[in-house]
Amino acid sequence: MKKLIRVVVGVWVFSLLTPASYLLATTTLGSLTLTKVAGRIFTPNGDGFNDKARFEFDNPDQLPVGGTVYDLSGARVADLKTGTDPTSVLLWDGKDGDGQTVAGGIYIYQILFQGKTATGTVVVAR
Repeated sequence: MKKLIRVVVGVWVFSLLTPASYLLATTTLGSLTLTKVAGRIFTPNGDGFNDKARFEFDNPDQLPVGGTVYDLSGARVADLKTGTDPTSVLLWDGKDGDGQTVAGGIYIYQILFQGKTATGTVVVAR
């Protein structure tokens, strides 16, 4: 089931038609398959609900995976952190490299694996 989500970022209003579970079409990078981005729209406000973007993947060879978040100008914001299983989950808590919560807006993520990259967007909502 898809649902319409409206996100206000500054003076911009974005209407997104998205699956309720925030699943994406799988992306394959060699033996790694990015299977889900949960919290594609998230609110890092510390309330314990929807505070992080979660990037999940199948990694049968259990090789290292990394990732980076950029703002729309292309400036590096933060590196993705490993989850409880560093070979199958990366997380972004909505903070920059200095530990400060970023402004609301659209951010570009890049998953790095064996010289290959997958990119997409997440939204920090306020």
